[in-house]
Amino acid sequence: MGEKKLHRGTKLNISPESLLFNKRFSDVVLVISVLLPVIIIVVMVLDTSLGLSIGDFNDYIVLCILSGTSVYGFYQYARSRYIWKIEDAFPEFVRDLASSRKVGLTLPKAIQIASKGNYGVLTKEIKEMSKMISWGSSVVDAFSDFAKRLDTPLINKIVSLIIEANRGGGSVADVLDSACRYAREIQFMRKERKSSMTSYVAIIYVSSLVFLVIILILAKQFLPMLCGGGVSGLAVITSGASIVSLHDITLAYFYAAIIQAMGSGFVAGVFEEGRLSAGVKHAFILTLITWLSFKFLIF
Repeated sequence: MGEKKLHRGTKLNISPESLLFNKRFSDVVLVISVLLPVIIIVVMVLDTSLGLSIGDFNDYIVLCILSGTSVYGFYQYARSRYIWKIEDAFPEFVRDLASSRKVGLTLPKAIQIASKGNYGVLTKEIKEMSKMISWGSSVVDAFSDFAKRLDTPLINKIVSLIIEANRGGGSVADVLDSACRYAREIQFMRKERKSSMTSYVAIIYVSSLVFLVIILILAKQFLPMLCGGGVSGLAVITSGASIVSLHDITLAYFYAAIIQAMGSGFVAGVFEEGRLSAGVKHAFILTLITWLSFKFLIF
């Protein structure tokens, strides 16, 4: 009977937060991020072959980039923020477990008492652990399920320490104290790194925008003056036997700015979180700014 209850409770445990740690949902996000650019390419091919003139070729290319980076980038952003909040509250939970053990409470009882407290986004997960224990699951199973649901490096490492200490029959309170100190040190170092890297991310944004402004000035003012004409395809620059239209040069500037925006975005992500995937959202933002700037000021 208890097993049926547990199974039913697990089935109904679906929330936007839990989806962030769901492997299938992550795969769905990845598929959508690939599928959207493919759909846009198909529309572009149909537009070109049928002569519908729905959109410009350059717009289609940028929309492919934006559609692919937007979905995956902001999924990673939401997941990273949620993980940050969970790991920020986790040391307090471990500290309270250690305090309960020191006054003689068992670990299951300590978890049930902690489930009545407030640990921010972690509260719901602790309540889930308490439910599992009340339904007859062991502490090891409850902690294992907790770590499996959240699946972050910090929580996995500390939970494995707690499980081994509980199985070994040693001083669980001392292990919990050590785990709490370790988690706090890790979080402190992460916060220090993030605060120090924020200035570098800002510098990358500023340098990228300065590059964009220079490109826009060249395309809008300098090149037309050099050619003695407007930004139409009729204005040309001659170099020996070759003739290059002003429109082609403007397009070269446009794609150079797009490539620079994407590259700067990925570098910003590496500086910010040490992961290339963290730069997808920055690449989306900078590419969108670049595209809109050219769209409204040049093309």
